[in-house]
Amino acid sequence: MSDILHIAKGLSVQPTCVLVLGARTEAMLNWLFSLTTTQVVLVEPEPAMFEKATLLHNAKGSPESVVIKHGVPAFEAKQKSMRYFASNVPGFSSVLPPNVIKSIRPALEFTEQEALTIELKPLLQQFNISEGRPCLLISQLNGAEQQCLNTQILNAFTHVVIQSSLKSVFGESKPVEKLKKELTECGRDYLELAESMPPFSNFVATKKVNAEQALNYYSQRLQHKEVKSALEGQLSVSQNKTEKVSEELRQAKQQFQAASQQKDEERKQLTDELQQIEHQLQTTKQQAAEKQKQLAEELRLVKQQFQESGQQNVEEQKQLTEELQHAQQRLQSINHKIAEGDDKINGLNDELASVRKLSEMHLKASETSNRLNLSLQADLNNLRAQYLEKLNEAESLTNLVNELYVKLKHAANYYHSLEDRASTTELTGNTRG
Repeated sequence: MSDILHIAKGLSVQPTCVLVLGARTEAMLNWLFSLTTTQVVLVEPEPAMFEKATLLHNAKGSPESVVIKHGVPAFEAKQKSMRYFASNVPGFSSVLPPNVIKSIRPALEFTEQEALTIELKPLLQQFNISEGRPCLLISQLNGAEQQCLNTQILNAFTHVVIQSSLKSVFGESKPVEKLKKELTECGRDYLELAESMPPFSNFVATKKVNAEQALNYYSQRLQHKEVKSALEGQLSVSQNKTEKVSEELRQAKQQFQAASQQKDEERKQLTDELQQIEHQLQTTKQQAAEKQKQLAEELRLVKQQFQESGQQNVEEQKQLTEELQHAQQRLQSINHKIAEGDDKINGLNDELASVRKLSEMHLKASETSNRLNLSLQADLNNLRAQYLEKLNEAESLTNLVNELYVKLKHAANYYHSLEDRASTTELTGNTRG
């Protein structure tokens, strides 16, 4: 991560608008697109970085909160285009001639091009950039900031982070001298932080924070900690409940699946038995019909023989009567078996209907469990989103306290140095006297 990006991320206040003059690195682009609640305006003069920013903008679904403009920034453009020296390595292009940088980095190659000019003054009005709300300016133009910065620009932003160089790396003049002069004339206090890659330095200027704001911040921080603890407790309880309900649902699902499988097997078995009984009943009915037909034929033959003979003794008539009764008893027995088979079929049909009702009850229970699981999952996602939001707010407030501590420490050191000087002056006056 570059030093200027580290500084921008470490600011304690979340800006409502960020104006970037030259992204220079892909890490800076990724950070800008992560600011979903901030209006980002990127003025990118370098063709290679503009192409990467456009590709990333399309990949993110072209968010309206990010505006990308291709051209060289200037407060007020006197001409529509100007000369631009594009480097083969991103981050080393400039509108100023690369006189010294070529000797420092011989591998760099530059191509002179014509680049459009982007006026910054209309952008301040278009995106309502003013010191009345948190606004951040980031500039990495390799000396070209000389044509962008003035009193109106520096006073319009509550936070200013500018990268400049102590030596004339691009062009002939030293940009740091003019930058310090502009900041001094605007009455802006600033810090000069050396870059890890000399001779570049970063200048950071922020609006002063009074004691009342610091106390309000500390109070808000305590409140956020309490809210965070409460949300963490709710999240933990919700997770435990969700795990418990999930386990119960899993067990219920397993039991339902086992019961459904068992009922399916029982239903299949009952269906097979019912088919076998129906087959046996049909066979028995066929046999009974054939037997009844045979007995009727035998009875008809007996009656015919009785009529033909005309003379039968009492014993033969008695025997025939007994045979007839026996045949009737057999026929009644067969009819009784047929009735018992019908009763058994009706009983099996009742059992099959009860099994179907039980299956429908289990299906309704499963649907109710699924709806409960979806409701619990939605509540859990809502709690997680609230927790992440409060966590981000706590992190932002912590950064503000750290920044306030650094400034108060600098003020205390400066006050002690003034006291030491006053004491020395007093001692010197007394000695002379």
